[in-house]
Amino acid sequence: MTRLIAVRLLWYVGVGALALVAFFLHTQFGVAVLLSAIAIYIPLSMLGMPLMAWLCLAYRAEAGGPPLPPAWPGYLAGVTGIVLLASYHALADQDLAESGVLLMLVAVDLLLARREAAQIRRLAHHRAR
Repeated sequence: MTRLIAVRLLWYVGVGALALVAFFLHTQFGVAVLLSAIAIYIPLSMLGMPLMAWLCLAYRAEAGGPPLPPAWPGYLAGVTGIVLLASYHALADQDLAESGVLLMLVAVDLLLARREAAQIRRLAHHRAR
């Protein structure tokens, strides 16, 4: 259980480091884009991702369902975020860059929730024995 908490806290430290880098390094799209994406992401992660983890755990309850929910939503969010961030160079729209950063943060969070659900299932299986 401590691994679950440690990985999640390490991810939040990484997001905090991204915010500090935005302050000290001059990125192409500015501090406002990164900090506003992080400001949207943190409440989303704190409030919405526990629901996502619960849905990941409940996914197996269906008869004959796979052991884990598919990973494609996380990968799709990540690829879409990268495309939006790359399109900032062509269109010079800061909203695209902000949406791209936000989607990349959410993608990692979705994949973490999937991984956490797998570890919780393993723990529950070992305790049921």
